[in-house]
Amino acid sequence: MNDLLNFVTDNPTGVSAGEIERQLKLSRTTLNRRLKEALQAGNILVTGKGPSTRYHSADPLSALRAYITKPHTERKMAPYQEARLDPLPALSAETECKFAGTPEYLLDKRELGQFLIDFACASSALEGGTYSLLDTQALIEYGERSAGKPIEDAFLVLNHKEAFEYLHDHMALDSIYKVQDLLTSDHDMPALEYAQHFLPKARRGVVRDHSNVNVRFSTYLPSYRQGTGYLKQKLEEVLQTAESIQNPIQASFYLLSRIAYLQPFEDGNKRTSRAMCNVPLVKAKLPPISFVDFGKQDYIISMLAFYELGDIRLLERCFADAYTKSIARLRPKR
Repeated sequence: MNDLLNFVTDNPTGVSAGEIERQLKLSRTTLNRRLKEALQAGNILVTGKGPSTRYHSADPLSALRAYITKPHTERKMAPYQEARLDPLPALSAETECKFAGTPEYLLDKRELGQFLIDFACASSALEGGTYSLLDTQALIEYGERSAGKPIEDAFLVLNHKEAFEYLHDHMALDSIYKVQDLLTSDHDMPALEYAQHFLPKARRGVVRDHSNVNVRFSTYLPSYRQGTGYLKQKLEEVLQTAESIQNPIQASFYLLSRIAYLQPFEDGNKRTSRAMCNVPLVKAKLPPISFVDFGKQDYIISMLAFYELGDIRLLERCFADAYTKSIARLRPKR
């Protein structure tokens, strides 16, 4: 029975009886008996009817996590699919309801200072930065770099600060190009020229049209259509779609997931998506999302699940948890 359960778990999008039969080399009689036993025991679930019947793990999120945490060399290749830029799947009605009563919040200059520390620290940490909240506060408020920590980590934080300050002053989705520019700036510093996370001026704020990108430790293959302008067109469509989504929390989640999926820039795509997903929230006078206390491993796994399988369930859970924590850290409007 374990081989059956393991095979179903290894296929989080579900498998047909025929796939199980071929993989496990079982007779149809034996397979039907074992499927019946697994269903009765509550170990697997079944969806669809007739030729569309598929079997799934009874704990789909655990199965999804188990699949993504396997070495990427053991996972299926996942070429770019344009349909994943569609607004569906979206946040569930349950998540929508969870935030339906979120109090109005004004991110004014007074509140911006604390948010910049939270956002710059948390988003940098998701990129591997080593600055703590206290380190970030000292750097942003007093210009003090943390002794013994790489200079690139300091500028990763400062770039987040400058990018969000710009976004706060230009709260529009077409700010994305300048935001990406600021997030990846190397400040013409030789020390940052070959450091991770930074780009020279000519390659910042520009949609890649003559360069490919690789997503580390993933089987996802982002689109690369050299010289066609395809990525610029699709990025503009993503921004337009986000503008058309009436629920600001849905629009925020859409930007977070789809900008990162498209990978329109040579670097800084996830950073850019984390900044830009705040636009619909702030414009709707809702609290912004800083990603503070956001589990790095959960975030990586949830993004890979969307990249490789088109499954948003883990990312939805991460987003909801992160937004709940961000709201709790902000002072309510008086």
